[in-house]
Amino acid sequence: MTGQVQAQLAAGDRAVQRAYSAFIQHTQLCAPCRKDGEDCTTAATLRQAWRDAKTAVPA
Repeated sequence: MTGQVQAQLAAGDRAVQRAYSAFIQHTQLCAPCRKDGEDCTTAATLRQAWRDAKTAVPA
């Protein structure tokens, strides 16, 4: 792989990690998410953003 390809893959991996981190941080702090054990609207949006980020990164 060239340096440019590696940089693109690393950027994609960072985007996935940021999206996952945002989802996890939200669910840890959100009372309805913790209390009810299911995603609130914000958590559902963050989870979808994480899934979208994972899909955008080649395996």
